[in-house]
Amino acid sequence: MKRTCSAVDEAIEWMACMRSGEVLADEQKAFDAWFANPSNAQAWEKVQGHLGATFSPLVRGADSQVRRVLQAPDLQRRRLLRGALVFGGVGIGVALVGRQSTLLSTVGADFRTATAQRANFNLADGSTLLLDARSAVDINFTKSERNLMLHAGKLVIEASDDPRPLVVQTPYGFARGTATRFMVSLQDGSAHVWGMRSNLCVARPNGFCSVLQSGAGARLDSKGITPLAANRKGESSWESGKLSVDDWSLGDVIEALQPYRRGVLRISPAAARLRVSGLFPLDSSDRALAALEQILPVRRKEYLGFWTQIELRG
Repeated sequence: MKRTCSAVDEAIEWMACMRSGEVLADEQKAFDAWFANPSNAQAWEKVQGHLGATFSPLVRGADSQVRRVLQAPDLQRRRLLRGALVFGGVGIGVALVGRQSTLLSTVGADFRTATAQRANFNLADGSTLLLDARSAVDINFTKSERNLMLHAGKLVIEASDDPRPLVVQTPYGFARGTATRFMVSLQDGSAHVWGMRSNLCVARPNGFCSVLQSGAGARLDSKGITPLAANRKGESSWESGKLSVDDWSLGDVIEALQPYRRGVLRISPAAARLRVSGLFPLDSSDRALAALEQILPVRRKEYLGFWTQIELRG
């Protein structure tokens, strides 16, 4: 087995070897000698923890592609394990996989959508709800209030003219209006709200309302409520099946594409910092990624039709 300069790199190679299902006697002996070094043992534990966090949410389904590959012959399995660990970045949080596992916990939601699926729903009060891909929401209408709880993804609500206020709740705060139209999306550690018709009330949990004017956006997080820049207005463009971006980071573009792509879509930190403007199709993530490769110095690597990595061209 080829040795590399880093204990983590070596642990990645050994993990792919030892979990391949076919370990030769001399490989086992060499691994035991390598593992006897405390720094190597520590690297092994780090890699093993990352591998479990990466694959656990993705192998639960009976038809899981990952499950089938992990049961495949030695060479194919080694390639997937090695690629997942190297591309995923040992020690880096698996945020995109985490979003998939979040959806697994919302299977009982009143309304939800799958990968690459947008859907309209007519509510009992005459309001219209549009969910983005991989989104989930619960509905609770009472005599005094119309409540929606967004568990994952994004929604656009067209609220009917009703004396009861309509409230969209998130873990980071809420938006409230009457006969109005607005968008709410869950981000990493925050919620974004965009007013699309008439003013809204936005607030942190148990906080005071701030007025959000039509056409404006606000970010709700643990620090409070802050305005969203005008170049972020394209955040609501998904309802038409397009992603309109104006000087966004490539990392934000890739995050917006992930709900429309099966498997794992990752981007290197260096590539994520690139800036991009344009209009990209959500319903064909391959076309969107190909367009990004044409206009930016990035390349796409794919493993077994499941794992896609975006990185700077060398």
